[in-house]
Amino acid sequence: MKVSFPHMGNAYIALSALLSNLGAEVIVPPRPTRKTIEMGALHAPEFVCLPFKVNLGDNFQALSMGADTLAMVSGTWACRFGYYGRVQHQILRDAGYEFDSILLGRDGVGAVYNKFADTVDGNLALGWLRAYRSFGAKARAVDALESKAREIRPFERDAGATTAALSNSLSLVHDSGSVKATGSALDHGLELMDAVDVERKDEPLHIAVLGEIYAVLEPALNFDIERRLGDMGVMAHPVMTVYKWLFRPLKTDPSILFEERRARKVTRPYIAYVLGGEEHQTIAGTIDAARKGYDGVIHVFPFTCMPESVCRAILPQIEREYDIPVLNLCLDEHASPTGVETRLEAFTDLLRQRRRKKPRKPA
Repeated sequence: MKVSFPHMGNAYIALSALLSNLGAEVIVPPRPTRKTIEMGALHAPEFVCLPFKVNLGDNFQALSMGADTLAMVSGTWACRFGYYGRVQHQILRDAGYEFDSILLGRDGVGAVYNKFADTVDGNLALGWLRAYRSFGAKARAVDALESKAREIRPFERDAGATTAALSNSLSLVHDSGSVKATGSALDHGLELMDAVDVERKDEPLHIAVLGEIYAVLEPALNFDIERRLGDMGVMAHPVMTVYKWLFRPLKTDPSILFEERRARKVTRPYIAYVLGGEEHQTIAGTIDAARKGYDGVIHVFPFTCMPESVCRAILPQIEREYDIPVLNLCLDEHASPTGVETRLEAFTDLLRQRRRKKPRKPA
């Protein structure tokens, strides 16, 4: 079985570990590029959201590299993401490709579990247990390294040193072959990050980055917003991370479940029901950013995204009530890195002027 899946930030590291431990050959497509987006946009419905088009382009790349099975998370909630797998796979078959589908959520746990009965060496249950442990270890390692990079980048002396150290560290984790080896790779990666030459300056701006999960996590879509902010001397705080996205549907981490319930409680005065996306994390994350004394919030979302469009209409009220500036970045296939960088520079300049006039304090 040659399995592939679309990119979602650095989630490929944990997903590759899961599938390879189940005996599958994992084919990771190249990082999304402008060509990937154009390919997906050519075959996708015109007004579907941008993540759909990028994912579709990734799948075209994977099939051209020899993948015979495509995996995708799916569901039945209101957000169109729940139908990505089914629709994308039908588009690919209409384009002439033949492959098997693994639709996590629609196929049922039993069907997915048994899919690897012929690929796992030995007991299937033990194979899944090993795969799950490796999956969790690598997801946690990715989060730890990304968090460390966000802490260091605003203070680095040599531009790009943090990004290079992070890339090397992630490669070590990706190449590790066991849970113990992953722990050693993480330790080595953190040492590489600590070796980055830094110069502690004035307290940097603190900005929460939130919105639609793919737009927050995938650098190819958001033009590497975390790196750009760090290069500007800004401390970015994403509300969602790879680990949270991977483990939220599994409901095995109590801290994630608690955080989700709390977000719904905080958001209830503004959104009384579930839309199916990250709307509760967006609204609650903005309120939390104000309470923590952050300087501002960047709301990133794809054009036509229904849950985040609803949030976009609510955020001005929260901005006034909690006195925290919000920058809305709506992205489609026509967005440019120059346009995004210009808006980020203008927003950070505004926040610096605001801080000089009125220093923020945690509520």
